[in-house]
Amino acid sequence: MLQAYFDDRVPGHQRLWRVFWLEGVLASHVLFLALLAAYQYGTSMLLVAAVAAFLGYTAWIMRRIWLNAPNVERPELGTMARVLTIGWTINAVTVCTFLALAKLGGQPLQFLQ
Repeated sequence: MLQAYFDDRVPGHQRLWRVFWLEGVLASHVLFLALLAAYQYGTSMLLVAAVAAFLGYTAWIMRRIWLNAPNVERPELGTMARVLTIGWTINAVTVCTFLALAKLGGQPLQFLQ
């Protein structure tokens, strides 16, 4: 099963709009709000666990979008979804890194004060 997950010859069977907007954009925003709550109100260990979960989710959704990108009528939309997801992944890793460093340095979130 794990081998099939990483096999590019196994296409996704979901419509791209559903995977991208519902499982990707909407879910990632909800999870990021939970990550910010863990930063502001939780311990460093809780933040580390939240960051690990968020990065795991990011890797999972990137793969889902990649496999389901061909499931559109216009191929350029699949390519656009892939490019946007790569950008989101880079951003997510960067933000998580800086959140972890800020938490370890004892910095509060400025916009929540």
